[in-house]
Order: sequence, then C-alpha cells, then structure tokens
Amino acid sequence: MRRKDLDYILITAMLLSGAYATLSGLVADLFGFPQFFLHRYAGYLCAALTLVHFTLNGRRITLYLRHRWRKAEQTPRTSTPVREQVRPSGRRQFLIGGAAAAVGFIVGRALPARVRPQPSLDTTDLGELYHQWSKPGYSHILGVVSDWGERPEQYRAYPETQKITLPDPRGYRGLSLEEAIGTRRSIRNYTTVGLSLEELSRLLYAAQGITARQGLRASPSAGALYPIELYPVVHNVAGLEPGLYHYAVREHALELLRQGDLRAAVVKASLGQGFLGQAGVCFALTALFQRTRWRYRERTYRYVLLEAGHIGQNLYLAATSMGLGACAIGAFLDDEWNNLLQVDGVTEAVVYVISVGST
Repeated sequence: MRRKDLDYILITAMLLSGAYATLSGLVADLFGFPQFFLHRYAGYLCAALTLVHFTLNGRRITLYLRHRWRKAEQTPRTSTPVREQVRPSGRRQFLIGGAAAAVGFIVGRALPARVRPQPSLDTTDLGELYHQWSKPGYSHILGVVSDWGERPEQYRAYPETQKITLPDPRGYRGLSLEEAIGTRRSIRNYTTVGLSLEELSRLLYAAQGITARQGLRASPSAGALYPIELYPVVHNVAGLEPGLYHYAVREHALELLRQGDLRAAVVKASLGQGFLGQAGVCFALTALFQRTRWRYRERTYRYVLLEAGHIGQNLYLAATSMGLGACAIGAFLDDEWNNLLQVDGVTEAVVYVISVGST
C-alpha cells in the first residue's frame, strides 16, 4: 500500500469517527443522555488516528512549518530550498480544510430547523401541559428560559448542628428480595414498639446510602446528580431524641435540626392522617431542583419525581425485609411541610413523605 493511499484511509477514518463523536454528542445533549453508544470510544479513536497521521507525516509538517517561519522572518533560503522538500499541496490542504469547515457552518446555519408542533393550550390540566412541554427538543417553547443556572453543591450540610453517628448498616440479612417484593404492602397500623437505631441506619442506607467510592448511591439518579435530601422526623427510635433530623449522606450520620415531639405537627401537615403520628419515624423527601435543572433543563421535574419514587420503593422493601411496616403518602399540605422543615418550597421543597413503624 502506498503512503498516499494510507493517508487517505486515515483521513477518512478520522472524519467518520469525528463525525460520529460530534453527532452523538449533540444527540446526548439534546435528549439529556449522560452517555451515548460508543461516543467516548469514537472520540478516543479519532484522537488516536490523528496521532498516527501526524506521526506518519511529521517530517512534512515540520518542514512546512519551518518554511513558513523562515518566510515570515525573511531569512535567506538554503541551497536546498524547503519548497522543493514540501509539496505545494500542504498549503492547499489547509485551505481546503478551512473552506470545508466554513461551508459546513454556513450550510448548517442556513438549513431550516425542523419545526415541532407546539403543544395545544386548549386544556386546564397543567400536568398535561408540562408533560407535553417537557418532551426533548421543546425547550425553545419556553422562550425566555435560556439560562438554566449553574451546578450547585452536591451535598446539603448543617455544620452547626449536633451530629449523631449511625451504626454500620451492612451485614444484616432479612427477607430475600423476592420475599420482600411479594409481601410488601402499605401498612398504616403501627404498635407502640419503637424502632432501633440499627433499623433506622439500615433504612437510611437503603434509601440514599453511598454504595461506591465514586459517590454512587443505593437508589438511581438521573446523571448521578442526587437532588433528593432525606429528613427523618423521629417519633420513637431507641437512642434518639424525638425531633427533626437531616441525613448526612457522606458521613452516614444524622444532624439534629429541631428537638421535640413533632407528631401533632406532622399529622396536621398531612391532612389529619393519624398513622403518621403513630409511626416510629417519618421520612420527608425534599428536592433541590437546581441540582438537576442545570443539566436536564425542562426534564428536571420528571427526573426528580422519578428519583423520589425510587427512594420510596427502597424504603418499602428495606422495611418489609426487616419485618416493619411502611406507607408512603402524596396527600399533604406542601407549605405546612416546608415550614416544618424550614425550606423555602421553591429551591427546595417536600415532594414525598413515607412513614415506617413496628407492626
């Protein structure tokens, strides 16, 4: 195979791998995919092919650059002119490449964008409107929302509060996964027997515990952004004062935010559902929307609620496996719960409440 043929093969492979990396990156950004099939490998391949191409043509490139440098400085030419050592096509290739890039950019800007049908406004169901407007590619409909903000801190912390270290949650073996799934039910009747600190530790770990060194957790999260914060409202847990706590994920510990009997406040904020005051603990799940919004834009609310559901199911199965009862509710007074947790209800808001108690 001649060197010229090898150069053409390398250039073609570089173009194809670079085009795939570019297009798959655009698709991933448009649809909010954290990964795309072979995207990173196409980028690596393009970089490797580029390195091979420069290695094979290093002498020509060096001579060409040396020639251009000497010409700029107007130095006398050697007895063996550089121009004879470098093909005139070197400059031509650079010009052709630049022209192709410019033409591609102009054509891309000139082509009419695909027009998507605008969702109908002929409905009073805001949920239906949001569902339609949050489909991939419809962000232009939002108009003025062009800045989705910066990425906030990954972890919420209350450094001035008392911190309670939790027991190691690993090592316990309850019901098998199959048995837990088969027997899981929403249980609203609880006994006066409190939970142990070990049981609370296992519940928190199953819900949001860090399970890998990279910071990955027990429940799935879009883009591993983890917008959900967990606030246990403790009524009856051995070794813990009743009150409001925050789960410090990194340390697997509790931060005491407010001490006292909050059963009446919890029941009132939950439309009078009395079993929430009889449970050993109620888990309030809040969403810090900006943790997801900066990346997934109009899809944020969908992904946040999906994650809250994942955590809820983890709590259900963990409680069932330990012989405890659990019940999740979505019917509650948002402002009452937000005030109870002292969150603003806008940047951070309660989205789910789950009770767990002895049966």
